[in-house]
Amino acid sequence: MKRNVLLMLAIAAAATLPAAEWKVPNWCPVVTAEGAVKEWIGKTWCGHVQGMCVSSNALYFSFHDQIVKTDWYGRFINRVEVDVHGGDICLWNGKLYTGVWLKPKKGSGEQWCGAIGVYDAETLAPLKLHKLDWHSGSDGITCLDGVIYMNMGRYAQDRLGHKNWYGKFNAETLEPIGEPFIVDHGDDSSCGSQNMTTDGKYIYSSYYTLDETANTPNLIVYDTNFNIVAKYVYGWNNGMDVVPGGKDGAVRFAFCYTPNWMHARQNPKLPVQGVVKFAELKDGKFTDITRYGVFDKAIER
Repeated sequence: MKRNVLLMLAIAAAATLPAAEWKVPNWCPVVTAEGAVKEWIGKTWCGHVQGMCVSSNALYFSFHDQIVKTDWYGRFINRVEVDVHGGDICLWNGKLYTGVWLKPKKGSGEQWCGAIGVYDAETLAPLKLHKLDWHSGSDGITCLDGVIYMNMGRYAQDRLGHKNWYGKFNAETLEPIGEPFIVDHGDDSSCGSQNMTTDGKYIYSSYYTLDETANTPNLIVYDTNFNIVAKYVYGWNNGMDVVPGGKDGAVRFAFCYTPNWMHARQNPKLPVQGVVKFAELKDGKFTDITRYGVFDKAIER
């Protein structure tokens, strides 16, 4: 009896991860449409996870048509619908920033255009939608020192996807800093930069490769002038963010993938889900640390 009581107290104590002494979970947080179907007003199709970012007490997932906030156990907290097609997401100074590809209204004569959506990280209340004079998708996005770095689509004439457009923006005003520019990372890819994040010094940009089995580098590390620092093979993740705790030159990531999204429409009983795992980059190699390791700092932007 005493043992059962102690076990119950231990479970209750673990219900919320402390912000000051956050540890790598020894499980994979999972967010599912099925698990939050009532809150999601019956929607079980929301596309795959486009991007993710984290704070010390929440996970944020950007789907095609909504942003979902959960705790570190994947338990639903809140959601907000977004204009299709939502892309990557990042957190800075209490705000969420998303790359968006705005769909024109029927009969308007308008074209698809890029945009930056801004939301309150606590409530998910929409704060601003800044349309860009750019008729292509906006996807990978991150923020460093008040500057938003965003992928603005692959170069259309580049069949192998080596070249991508990028832009820099003021995080407060969303006004562009200079003109969009092309970066050639030199490796086969599709859809441009899917996800971007930063460790406070470098920018990490991931891509879908044209051939998943080709062992092609798909995580490119840039400096803030988009000079290539390093390249890695990192798998087909659908979202990533840097988290604290790396030691001896290591960088740690939370990353998300959506294993069954391609089949969810055909089989509604198969829930769309995002699975979160953890990895460490050290000495040029990625190691899955989902089951071990300790982060010694709170995660806040």
